[in-house]
Amino acid sequence: MERAAIVGPGRVGTALALALRGLQEVLGAAGGGPARQERFREATGLPVWEDAAALCKAADWIFLTVPDGQVAAVCRELAAAGAFGAGQIVCHTSGVLDAGVLSAASAAGTQVLSLHPVQSIARPEAGRAAFAGATCTVQGDDGAALRAIELGRHLGMTPVRIDSGRKVSLHAAAALASNALVGLLAVAAEAAAGQGASAAQRDAALRQLLPLALGTLRNIEAVGLPQALTGAVERGDIGTVALHLEALQGQSADVYQAFLPVLARLAAEKGSPGGAHTEDFSRLLAEVRKRWLSG
Repeated sequence: MERAAIVGPGRVGTALALALRGLQEVLGAAGGGPARQERFREATGLPVWEDAAALCKAADWIFLTVPDGQVAAVCRELAAAGAFGAGQIVCHTSGVLDAGVLSAASAAGTQVLSLHPVQSIARPEAGRAAFAGATCTVQGDDGAALRAIELGRHLGMTPVRIDSGRKVSLHAAAALASNALVGLLAVAAEAAAGQGASAAQRDAALRQLLPLALGTLRNIEAVGLPQALTGAVERGDIGTVALHLEALQGQSADVYQAFLPVLARLAAEKGSPGGAHTEDFSRLLAEVRKRWLSG
């Protein structure tokens, strides 16, 4: 069984160490602060090595699960310490960086790779379940990429090999689908709870909205876009949209108006009544913005 080393015992590193069980022998982790190291030990039962270079020398696969801004520097430090050699695969999990940032490892004779799980890892203790069903992008040396595709499938993911030119745009799209969704629900909860609401009131509002959000995601999964679009814009109900814009304030109003042209376009693609009112929605937005500015 191949041996793996984790450099960076954060959420992704911890989840990966658990997910690899039965597929690779995970030797342990290195790096990180005391709190992360302790969480890694508790979650995995694996050791944290003080000597990261020694850990890497003993491994066949080296996973650099450190923040994006640290990947190149950590790789250079390990290379300078003689951590890498022929026959190894050095892999980072950044979504925005390509395998070229691991040039110090390449110079030492290793194969290099970027393997990015397109998934939000909030509960690393879930291990393989945290990755199951997700897409993972693979970019790097041919031999390493082929082995990473096989590993990704064993982890329950759907590997997609991409070139380096697509990494940043795909990562930005993933941020919109994940973190922007978190932000959108936060704004929605604040709008529902009202200005000046407490954290507890905003949380209660979020709990009321979550079944709707989850139902919408299930609709998108079942029928796709634009068919999953419903609501006032899809119906062409300009009066209701006007009331929404009048009622909303601050950030929630800004977010609502930013999405309005997108929803109108989807309504047009769907062939819904709202698609025939794109210009009306644009005029409505212009009128509301003018009132906001004059106010």
